[in-house]
Amino acid sequence: MQQTKDQELAEEFFRLFEGSDIAHGTYEVKGGERADGKKHGQAKVLREAPTEEHWVEHLRGGIGLGIIPIRSDNTCKWGAIDVDSYTVDHQELVEKLARNKVPAIVGRSKSGGAHIWLFMEEAVPAIEMQRKMTDLAAALGYSDSEIFPKQATILVDRGDTGNFLNMPYQSGDRTVRYAFNHTGETLSSEQFLDCIRKNRLTVKDFSKLDVNFGTKESILEEGPPCLQHLCRQGFSEGSRNNALFNLGVYARLSNPDNWESLVQGYNVKHLYPPLSHTEVGTVIKQLNKKEYFYKCEDQPIKPFCNKEVCKTRKFGVGPAGISNDLSSLTKIDGDPPIWILNVDEQRVELSTQGLISQSQFQKDCVSQINKFPITVNQRAWQTRIQTLLDNLTIVEVPPDATLAGEFEDLLNSFCTERAKGSEKEDILQGISVWWDNRVYFQVKDLRKHLTVNDFTHYTSNKVTLKLRDLEAEKTFWRIKGKGVHVWSLPQAFFGEENEEIPFDLPPLSVEKDVL
Repeated sequence: MQQTKDQELAEEFFRLFEGSDIAHGTYEVKGGERADGKKHGQAKVLREAPTEEHWVEHLRGGIGLGIIPIRSDNTCKWGAIDVDSYTVDHQELVEKLARNKVPAIVGRSKSGGAHIWLFMEEAVPAIEMQRKMTDLAAALGYSDSEIFPKQATILVDRGDTGNFLNMPYQSGDRTVRYAFNHTGETLSSEQFLDCIRKNRLTVKDFSKLDVNFGTKESILEEGPPCLQHLCRQGFSEGSRNNALFNLGVYARLSNPDNWESLVQGYNVKHLYPPLSHTEVGTVIKQLNKKEYFYKCEDQPIKPFCNKEVCKTRKFGVGPAGISNDLSSLTKIDGDPPIWILNVDEQRVELSTQGLISQSQFQKDCVSQINKFPITVNQRAWQTRIQTLLDNLTIVEVPPDATLAGEFEDLLNSFCTERAKGSEKEDILQGISVWWDNRVYFQVKDLRKHLTVNDFTHYTSNKVTLKLRDLEAEKTFWRIKGKGVHVWSLPQAFFGEENEEIPFDLPPLSVEKDVL
């Protein structure tokens, strides 16, 4: 009976969290904690579609499952915000969403943060879901949170898969990854599924959904969305000086002839309680010294930042006001590896050189997405790349998709798909010798086979190093008075079916010199 119930729950989770049909994710914990309190570990993407059996394992408390929301056709049926803050007030989030009639569901993440999901009855373009969830995160005051889907498009033909989100209800109703209803009560797994079904949106409802909580652009017209949100809800007492400074920047940009009067009016209208006359004068004097700009990285505006929207506003940061957004670094773990990075919402394929060299990175962006990223100093560049590497997602590839795998395949074909010798002298014909339960060959003959098959990636030295990695043995034979260096591997390396010698060899030609 329990097995049937688990299967039924898994089927429904599988259907409602429909995502990528080419891959799914896992997170391998490696012990210890990072500075932010999270467990050290490595996110891995397995190139295998998620199944109901994966969900059964997940719900029973086995291997945790991660689902990638973006599908191969760059659409999705759900989106999420990953609030990575251990002090987040889940009840406050639930109330704010309910008050503003946003049918998103709040859950507790495994680290104690929050996941905020929005579900669809029909698929929508991933870029539309991404922008909707970005706007919602900014309106909630969590603009620095991760947004899923992380990509608007994926480069499927390059092995790109997108990033996954860890799924709720691992271990079923014994989980710490539970969701809340509209009154803040925790939900069982079955209640959660019922809540999803009741709150799914049609495409029409999704397009009309206001996730800006009624903020009108008439408040600070053409100004930064962060200030519009804060003017609507009010600035807290500890942030009033910074708030008035940023409002002053907007006033100078929007009305340079009357900005001081505007600042005085903003103080009375938007600050609770207003700053004193002396404090307002100090802010105005500071703004008069030079042409300041918004303090985007400071409180109180940072949590409400929506830079993509802000760049489009007449009195926002402008297209050159902030650096390029780099995020969601993925490593296609081949040989050599391929790196894929989000650059201002577009995917760029990079070599390792393109990742570490800023000039090569700029060339790749120009050629692929027609953008020339802003140059930063070398230390800042290194810091940005290391931060991306610290949050790297690795996509595993099958062995035969790597250079090492291709080398092994060609080594196998050289030894098994050609005539095979049974005497030491046979090796002089450029073939392998199957003798005494081992397979012998010369590197020079193997290299000819590699070259004929357009495999020119390994030098002779690299070939011998790879043979040593495969635990091949080097031997010296003396044939007809000449010395010959040969390598060998056990016949079992090539499979039992290759132990027979089906070919008859032609007579050995007489050569005076043996190389």
